Amino acid sequence: MRRLTLGTAALAAAALLAGCTGVPDGAAEAQALVCPPGEPGCDEILPIGPGGAVEVEMGNFFFNVTDGIAITGEIEVTAVNISDAYHNIEFLGAADGTYLGGSDGEAVVGADGFETDVGQVALFPGEWLMICNVPGHRAAGMELPITVYATEEEAELAIEAGETDVDRDREMPNT
Repeated sequence: MRRLTLGTAALAAAALLAGCTGVPDGAAEAQALVCPPGEPGCDEILPIGPGGAVEVEMGNFFFNVTDGIAITGEIEVTAVNISDAYHNIEFLGAADGTYLGGSDGEAVVGADGFETDVGQVALFPGEWLMICNVPGHRAAGMELPITVYATEEEAELAIEAGETDVDRDREMPNT
């Protein structure tokens, strides 16, 4: 009786696996569907809110939020490079597909040594990871979580509680 049950289970498993297939031919090379601008349902979904502004000090190999607060919407980011090497800022998964900084020619903001640059990024509420995407810099420590608040009231409560990203206690290596 037990063999019949095991045999039935094996047949059922084989039937299930037979229905699984790989990627259809040509699907990997298929063109993405382009949504014509202005068509209903084709608009980018962007965060709605007043935005905010943050100032980020960057050096070899750290970030430090020195001023401001991020509220959902368009956020102005001032990148102050206090080292002699180029650094940039990218927010992983930014809502509008943009990023701040970059070494690929599409940079919104990034600064050579001892320079400052300003850029905009659209972010939804939540915690985001800010990185320097110059090869090797993130691995050397240039990543920092940053909180984007849903409302100005939520941001004010965080400020009153001393729970903002500004000057978090973090070890900073020598620049």
